[in-house]
Order: sequence, then structure tokens, then C-alpha cells
Amino acid sequence: MTLPEIERACAAVDGVVFDFGGVATVSPNTDGWPIYAYCARFGVDRAAVHRGWQRYRSLWDGGFIPFAELYRRMFADAGAALADKQVDELWELDSGCWIRTLREDTLALMRRLKASGKKLGVLSNMSPEFYERLYVPRCAVLRALLDAEVISGLELLCKPEEPIYRLTERRMGLPPDRLLFLDDTEANVLAARAFGWHAEVYPPA
Repeated sequence: MTLPEIERACAAVDGVVFDFGGVATVSPNTDGWPIYAYCARFGVDRAAVHRGWQRYRSLWDGGFIPFAELYRRMFADAGAALADKQVDELWELDSGCWIRTLREDTLALMRRLKASGKKLGVLSNMSPEFYERLYVPRCAVLRALLDAEVISGLELLCKPEEPIYRLTERRMGLPPDRLLFLDDTEANVLAARAFGWHAEVYPPA
């Protein structure tokens, strides 16, 4: 859907819930992600990064392991060692890239929805570290518009699991059929629909 089509869909509900990465922010270009070149210098190639992402990322987003442990496991699986001094560099290349630019088109949409009386929320797979170190200090302008916030790492729940959607309904104070969910990941959108929400894939910046 285009942004004008998204806005028309918002008019039919009482609350709109946004994902964060890729929806409220500009997603990094992961095809040319600097983390690949960085990890390759230490013996962890692109394929190993992908495997590690699939295997361990939800544990970090879910609040079960810290960032350093995420990459220690990825490096260990590839037969490489991760030095403590590398963690800060990896943090900036990985986590920092997801929050460099807030999407002005999304913020403008949120302001229009807020002015029209819609309730707004954020539902994001986000680690406690990312929340505390980056999201809270850098996203005051976004957070000021929200009626509810559901962060996976703080709840020990992740999309697309049903409990995190039900928690969001309670925080928003609305039934599922009065909510619209906007996410850039189709699996999360399909899950929301299965749980009775309206949901659409949000267009890229």
C-alpha cells in the first residue's frame, strides 16, 4: 500500500499501532551492511552472519541475552573469537544503524492521526539495551505522540507470537477489530490479521 492508502485505512479504526525499525525509522541497506565487512575481517563471513541472525536475534530482541552475547555466539559458531573491545564497534554498526534517521513521513502521519483523535502505539521487537541506550534518549519526539508502548525485550515476548498482540490490545484499551497494525515485515502483519486486527505492510522510505 502507498502512504495515502495507509492513511485512508487509518480512518476506519480507533487506534493505529506502528512498528519501529523500518516504519518509524529509515531501515539500513542490509545488502551493503557494513557489519558484513567488519565481521569478515575476523573470520565471520556473510553466510555466518545470516545464520547467527536467524539463530540468536530473537533471543536478543526478547530480552534473554545481551548484545555482547549475541555476537559472541555468532562468532563462536564461525570458529572465531570476539574481543571485548570489538563489542562497541559492533554496537554502532548494528544497533546504531537502525536509529540514525526517524522517518518524517511517518511522524507527519502520526501527528495527523493524533490530531484527528486516534490512539497511537508502538509495538516493536526491541532489546532492553536498544530501548534504554538508543530509543529512549533519541526518540522523545516520537514517544510524545504515543498512548501505548509495547517493547518485546521488556515483556519477554516477541512478534509474531499472539501474547504480545493481546498485551498491546490491553495497553491501547481497544478491541482488535478497532486496531490497525503497520509493520514492514509481512509475517508480523499476517499474524496481526490472524488475531483479528486490521494490518498492512508499511511502504519503505
